[in-house]
Amino acid sequence: MLKFGLKRKKKTPMSDAMRVHYSNFIPEKGGAISDLLRRFIFRNIVLSDTEAEKIKKLDDNGIYVYASKYPSHFAFLYFHTRLKQKELPFPTIGFDCAIYAWQPLSHLLRIIGSHIAYFFKHFSVPDPVESGHLKKQLLDGKNAILPLISRDAFYRSFVKSKTDPIACLLELQKETERPIYIIPEVMVFSMMPNKSGLSLFDIFFGTRERPGKIRRIAGIFKRNKESFVEISDPVNLKEWLKESALSEKPVGEMAILLRRQLIEQLNRHRQSITGPVLKSREEMKESILTGKSLAKFMAKYAQDEEKPLPDIHKKADAYLDEIAANYSAKWVRIFEWILDRLFNTLFEGIIADKKGLAKVKMRSKQAPLVLVPCHKSHLDYLILSYVFKKNNMPCPHIAAGRNLSFWPMGTMLRGGGAFFMRRTFKGAKLYSRVFFEYMQKLLSEGFNIELFLEGTRSRTGKLLPPKVGLLSMLVDACRQGACEDLQFVPVYFGYDRVLEEDAYLHEVEGGAKESENLNQLIKARRFLKRRYGKVYVNFHEPISLSDLINEKGYDFKTMNDEEHAHFCNDLGYRIINSINDVSIATPYGVVASAVLNSMKKRFTYGQISEDLKVFTDHLDAQNVWVSDSLGENRERSFESVLDSYVKRKFLECAVECKGPIDPSTTFNLDDGKRPVLDYYKNNCIIHFISAGITALAIKELNRFEFHASELFDGYSQMADLFDREFAFNRNHSVEHMVRKELKAFINSKILVPHNAKPDTYEVTSEGLRRLNLFSRFLKTYLEAYLVALTALDSKKAPKLDVKGLVKKCQTFGKKMIKQNEIELSEALSDITFKNALIHFLDKGALNEEKGETTRSFYKETIVGYLDILNQ
Repeated sequence: MLKFGLKRKKKTPMSDAMRVHYSNFIPEKGGAISDLLRRFIFRNIVLSDTEAEKIKKLDDNGIYVYASKYPSHFAFLYFHTRLKQKELPFPTIGFDCAIYAWQPLSHLLRIIGSHIAYFFKHFSVPDPVESGHLKKQLLDGKNAILPLISRDAFYRSFVKSKTDPIACLLELQKETERPIYIIPEVMVFSMMPNKSGLSLFDIFFGTRERPGKIRRIAGIFKRNKESFVEISDPVNLKEWLKESALSEKPVGEMAILLRRQLIEQLNRHRQSITGPVLKSREEMKESILTGKSLAKFMAKYAQDEEKPLPDIHKKADAYLDEIAANYSAKWVRIFEWILDRLFNTLFEGIIADKKGLAKVKMRSKQAPLVLVPCHKSHLDYLILSYVFKKNNMPCPHIAAGRNLSFWPMGTMLRGGGAFFMRRTFKGAKLYSRVFFEYMQKLLSEGFNIELFLEGTRSRTGKLLPPKVGLLSMLVDACRQGACEDLQFVPVYFGYDRVLEEDAYLHEVEGGAKESENLNQLIKARRFLKRRYGKVYVNFHEPISLSDLINEKGYDFKTMNDEEHAHFCNDLGYRIINSINDVSIATPYGVVASAVLNSMKKRFTYGQISEDLKVFTDHLDAQNVWVSDSLGENRERSFESVLDSYVKRKFLECAVECKGPIDPSTTFNLDDGKRPVLDYYKNNCIIHFISAGITALAIKELNRFEFHASELFDGYSQMADLFDREFAFNRNHSVEHMVRKELKAFINSKILVPHNAKPDTYEVTSEGLRRLNLFSRFLKTYLEAYLVALTALDSKKAPKLDVKGLVKKCQTFGKKMIKQNEIELSEALSDITFKNALIHFLDKGALNEEKGETTRSFYKETIVGYLDILNQ
């Protein structure tokens, strides 16, 4: 053809690429034997439905590029096989990857032939990125896998100045309207945290993050619950490129920034699974004790106390030994093995809030978590760590009371992440500073921390007022640079039945608390003979410290002591309110409420069923979170609870309560059993207390027609009286709370709006009985507060401290019950007495000038409320 003057058409790189066959792909339709072999190899590595859902949510028209931290044929084959098995977009081509073993023989020969021909023609090896081959494959509907840290990719872009694979994807995104998703993935073979140094095993067989071939093969064939894959947050390149800060940058620079972002994202995600690098206890101690901040403090402290500095060093070392955890992955595994068996024996199930936990895990990638659960049982911290472990999250470091550090429990708990603190830091300057430095070190290392804001287990069933000392210390540590932010996570624990039921009743009635010791631990085996129903664990949306600081308008760095104290107090109540928001109403709590509020010692099942419906209707109207059994078959769940209460001798019944209960079946309630039922009533009282106050405010008006505004003062007065009893939401006004309850009462047909008068309501004929039912939630507390006022009227009251006054309350309370001045045995609660005394003392009840007037005012008010309730 050249003889006739025709010129040969010049070959373009793309046209060459079309004839070149590459080894960086796995055929979509593999052989049956190879598919079965791969499925067998990967059978123990779990990709859960929750993780798969993250991929399903993406645009079907998108281009999917899975990103792993390091090059791995293993990861390529796994995602190709498992995603194909789950009918999800699966990778068939790989960046910086050459796979020969899984190629069909015919294609393998074409690869070899085309590479030889290309080499003799161009004296180089064909490059699928430079040739545009990968771009075309992606546009043709193929999906890919991309290693973020690759020696070949770095050499190509930095030394040979060729196109970076990520730059290739960015260029492709600019050329197409289809979104390109980079989907980072984390493959885990062990949840054990990395240690600060490499062992000989790590040197020869690779680390847990990047296992060598032998270690990986061993992990495949070992039936290991800790082998799984998680999907990190996908990056939509189309949206990423729209960011204004990136629009003017060259593609190469954008590729570097995106790579760093993805690597940091993967590192944080892995840390949210395994936890931060684990240093030895000795290494942590040395770092804390030799730190500049503590060294400077100890030098000044020695000078002020006129003691030798070595003595101060010795004391600080002893304090740190007393405080510090000795977190060990081996201890965590032992605990997991024990708790698997223990919880299966004790409970019918642990119901964890999966959606809430997913949000918590997402936030844990941004900053250390501060887990703040309510405290109802010694099992709380074990259950929370157990839930975290079962959901692929690291167990937190737990702030525990020093009373639990006895042998052997102390050693075991330290191994599981517990660190111990004294009940009070008063007067212990050096101890307080060492403890603060330890907290600061935990946060700077990235550990999650668990603390109990109430300070002790609740013996009453409801939440206690927050004690913000430790909370304040954590906020202060963050302010001083231990970490950029903190994520506070309110956690709710709900038990159908608590193990410490008998002990709580003993303490509430004035009995002495038995200190924790080895003998008590041995006796605990008796609990294994009983079943305790279900446990519920709910998670509120995490509260970001930095976001809250900005919301309140504070300057984080320059906040003064008064602002700091005020902020921490508000944060404490916000957390308590958040726990209440995710608390669950269980049938045990609702039945106890109906039994106690009926005010009858003898009642039929038909009578109590009507009251149960009133309460469940209210829960529905307020959209309260209810337990599974209360949400499905309510009647059956109530019958089951009554049967349980009869078997536990809280109630008496002449017939067996199994199966459907006849409406005429009669139950008897002994006065001595009211206090223990009161504990379960208090588990759900937060969902009814606002309704109870509103109902009493309506009854106080003593007429069937009223205007909404007439309730505000009465509600406000009662809310102030019981401020220490119930964590009322301080972000909601009295008017908001009243109108919310009025709306619920209308839904429950307790009230009807007036036809002609605006914002005016009428009580229905049936509504009056129901208002009585709600208002009786307050009777226990009103009687207890009346006892407290009677004790404050005594001549010896001004000479007694709160502890002495509580004992006085018990004495007066028992007399008042005998003399029929009060009715309820559950009103004789040391905890309620203490709250009442503190409230009245704060109001000046023992003030020389106005004390008598103050006491008279409150006594008259409370007696008036009780008269209304007794009508």
